[in-house]
Amino acid sequence: MTRFWLTPIKSYSPLVLGADRMECKPLADLEVLRAQAQEKHPRLLPMYKASLLLSDDEDVCGSDLIELDLSDSEDVVFNGDPYHLSHCAEAFLDRLLGRQEVWDLVNAIEEEDSSDKLAPQAQWRQLWLQWLESGCDVILLREDGV
Repeated sequence: MTRFWLTPIKSYSPLVLGADRMECKPLADLEVLRAQAQEKHPRLLPMYKASLLLSDDEDVCGSDLIELDLSDSEDVVFNGDPYHLSHCAEAFLDRLLGRQEVWDLVNAIEEEDSSDKLAPQAQWRQLWLQWLESGCDVILLREDGV
């Protein structure tokens, strides 16, 4: 089963993924939010495969030795104990849009959307804005085979 996690990035050195990440379900609502984001900018709400965040070797993306569990209720810290951040993930993170640009684009989605404010995608947009306001960048992580 594939799961998707709206994930705040609390820090980059070391990389810290916030414990308050949110599993996005139902998937149909996530598809609506992603389509709205893609209409604004192709790199808004970027998705990355969670297993490729890890590295056993500096030349390899992914790990055979350790698995990442995003359902854990703690921050995920890539400080080498036990998680090493892959070079592929570093390259992905380097391409994130600036926080102010993301803020403006996400606000534009909300202003144009007249749908039910209680719908999951509306709640996720609100959480996304809260995280941005608190100084976090936001990504979507895909967790396969859980």
